[in-house]
Amino acid sequence: MTTIVYGVKSFKKVYGPKGDPKECPYCHRVYQETYVRINKWGHLEYIPLIPLGKDYYHFCPICFYGDMVDKENKKAVKKIVKDKTPATTNTAPRAYHHKLEKTWDLVVIDQNSGETFPVLTQASKSEYKETKKRRFYKKVEEFEV
Repeated sequence: MTTIVYGVKSFKKVYGPKGDPKECPYCHRVYQETYVRINKWGHLEYIPLIPLGKDYYHFCPICFYGDMVDKENKKAVKKIVKDKTPATTNTAPRAYHHKLEKTWDLVVIDQNSGETFPVLTQASKSEYKETKKRRFYKKVEEFEV
């Protein structure tokens, strides 16, 4: 008896800060939005065969408030994403590991102003890793406190 494995696989491409700085409706800070493109593919035996579409998401790099780009604005977002101009805002994630308490703090630092924004405080290692994954952070400077 043969088993055939099929399903849907998503591939993410994260674009850094792009476009003109906008005020976030949630945290009211003015930053360039970060964009993510998610390609969906139908697969057979784990081999992507059928493209099922692309979705674009935009969000604030500080509070992570955002949503999916609607169909009317997709062309404008494609243009913004392809633009090669350097970012005017520069944020970097940083983590602090409290060894004695076995907890983690995650913050975002604005490299231009030096302002620090807390993302996660007193979290377990699994919560910290999940937040890193959810926010698309690949490299995070980690410090032991």
